[in-house]
Amino acid sequence: METEEGRALRREWSTKPRKRAGRPVGVVDGYTEEMLKPIREKSAKEAKRIVEIMSDQYNIDDEYAKEALEAAVRIMREPAQNRDKLTAARLVLDFCKSKPASKNELTIGRAEDFLTSLLENDEKEEPYVVIHGTAEEQFGED
Repeated sequence: METEEGRALRREWSTKPRKRAGRPVGVVDGYTEEMLKPIREKSAKEAKRIVEIMSDQYNIDDEYAKEALEAAVRIMREPAQNRDKLTAARLVLDFCKSKPASKNELTIGRAEDFLTSLLENDEKEEPYVVIHGTAEEQFGED
């Protein structure tokens, strides 16, 4: 840095793009690319086997659907962030399981039935009498 040549060399080193800076794309925290390679191979084999079983069980014939399921199962089996695993799990469940009926619809239906039964009971019995005031005013003091 003391001479002009030294400063030019330093400037060249600073501005030169780095070839392998940081972690490679797709490598999760705590793993190296070499560590993930056998894990990914194993998860790919498992995913293929699992999707074959699922396609037989749930009658999935579309090749694109099978490929999407295979990718989702592979993501679920590999080390990844929780958000990615949950998204993949949701995709697999959407393919294989029907969503449950909404509880709100059931509750509204029950509430409507309850109100209807109240109206039916009210027509059979005498109408309610609304009393205003205190009991002492209505029945006198003891």
